[in-house]
Amino acid sequence: MSNNWDEEILNREVVRNYYYGQRGFKKNQIDPRLRDKEPARMNLGHVTEAMSIFKVEDFYRAEFAKLDGGSVKEVGSYQVSPSGKVSIPANVPKYSPIKRGKRLEKEPGFKRPPTEDEEYVKYVDEKCNLYETAKEAAPSSLDKDIICDRGSLMTLLDFVSETLTPYLNKRKQYASAVDLVKISKSPSGKGLVMEKLMDTDKMLGERPYRGGWKREEVSNHGTFKPALQRLAQGGGKTSTTMCTGLQQVAGTTAGELDEYFRFLEFELGGLSFLTKARAHVQNDGGYIDLNHKNFYYQDEVKALSTYLKMIFGKVDKSILVVQRSGKIHEVVEKTVEDITEKQPMIAEAAERRLGRIVTLLKEVQKAVDSADKGPWVLQWQRGQLILGKFELVEVAEEMAVA
Repeated sequence: MSNNWDEEILNREVVRNYYYGQRGFKKNQIDPRLRDKEPARMNLGHVTEAMSIFKVEDFYRAEFAKLDGGSVKEVGSYQVSPSGKVSIPANVPKYSPIKRGKRLEKEPGFKRPPTEDEEYVKYVDEKCNLYETAKEAAPSSLDKDIICDRGSLMTLLDFVSETLTPYLNKRKQYASAVDLVKISKSPSGKGLVMEKLMDTDKMLGERPYRGGWKREEVSNHGTFKPALQRLAQGGGKTSTTMCTGLQQVAGTTAGELDEYFRFLEFELGGLSFLTKARAHVQNDGGYIDLNHKNFYYQDEVKALSTYLKMIFGKVDKSILVVQRSGKIHEVVEKTVEDITEKQPMIAEAAERRLGRIVTLLKEVQKAVDSADKGPWVLQWQRGQLILGKFELVEVAEEMAVA
């Protein structure tokens, strides 16, 4: 009598669906889902010859610096279509009120940055086009001391606020270096061009699904931002159907949306700035920032970060959409005045941190002025900020073997 089953050993991929310590792990420990995976590549090369080394405690006694929305002036704007066509100035869509109960389509999870040197250099070059766009959209403001994007200022803010190191340690970057900001001299010869390199979305990309809600449409921690932006721009009737049969506002499955950017200038602590900020929607000439957060993680949205982000971008209103599995639970609208009314000490806290950023940037200016040809990078290494050359480092063979 023959067996009615196949005795051949099947080579199946082992899928792990349980991670010890996943529930209730402490705040500064490594997420157990990431223990079995190497950290994402976040640097072009490990800086070994430091031009300057900065620690947070170096800026504790920095003088306060004041910045208010009235001193921030818009000097240009542009928009980019999905095909890559650039239009100047930007025609930012009008805001359409967001209502509770709407469902948003979730995007696929982010991919990690490439690991090969040649591909990683190409990846960085594609990200760094700040000066070229500023030259087209705001040609009269290229003589500033600092030309930067808003993200680079917010990243340095996290460092001087002592929140960056715990964040990176928790995400398994404690043993590797993270490029925060790329620095180069302006072709005009006066100022510095600073562009944010750290991408937290891609740093956490390709994570296994936690199983919070086991449905067909597993997206590995994607975002709802494209669908939210479509809804706020009046495209709520453009929808897709979930696997459960419910209708949801479409994200990029219905086509990518145009991207809008603004250039703003201001004076801070004796330095002049030209800053690029993303624009989402506008209402009666006032700009509105859109953000979303899961209901169970809404405490991660901090008032100080929101306040400074609005000041840097001359934003009239910030809208936070609280969602649960894509369904809009609450829409929170705040102005700068609302935040200061609820947190009266926030202006003083912001001035303290702005003073630290100004002191840091002045030290960077001195080091770069006395250095050879760039570019340079501000790189995070084990809680310290290292200023060094932004270049690929050839590792000696004997060191690689060791």
